[in-house]
Amino acid sequence: MTLYKERVLPSFVALLPLVLLLPTAYFTLLPFNELAGLLLGPLFLAAILVSIFFAAPVIEVANDEIAVGDTEVPLKFVSKITIIEAKDGFEERGVRLSPAAYARFQMGVKTMVKIELSDPDDKTPYWLISSKNPQGVVAAFEAAKKN
Repeated sequence: MTLYKERVLPSFVALLPLVLLLPTAYFTLLPFNELAGLLLGPLFLAAILVSIFFAAPVIEVANDEIAVGDTEVPLKFVSKITIIEAKDGFEERGVRLSPAAYARFQMGVKTMVKIELSDPDDKTPYWLISSKNPQGVVAAFEAAKKN
């Protein structure tokens, strides 16, 4: 049973540069066909937005596991979940990031969740994932641990 599910989409501000695709397509295709530039610009923009939506990671906490995208780990191997605030995110993604960690960041999302693992057969020390609602992830994890 799924206790929590979140699709971590980029922030609106991070998507604003995509608006430049409209005049770029128009002016690129203008020498050939003005109508093509007017029609293909919005079509390119829509295709990119759809691909961003489906490529966005999905965080899912169930009774027995936590999954991010296609990667999952049983809850019995999760020792601790910590919320990483925006002010600490730069260091966690940079100088403090372990090369062996599983990291899944999303453009424009500054808050993260650090999921520490205790699996003796897995060399991954922790997962570091972006989340717009890290409190929801932690609350779902604690509710699943109680069950």
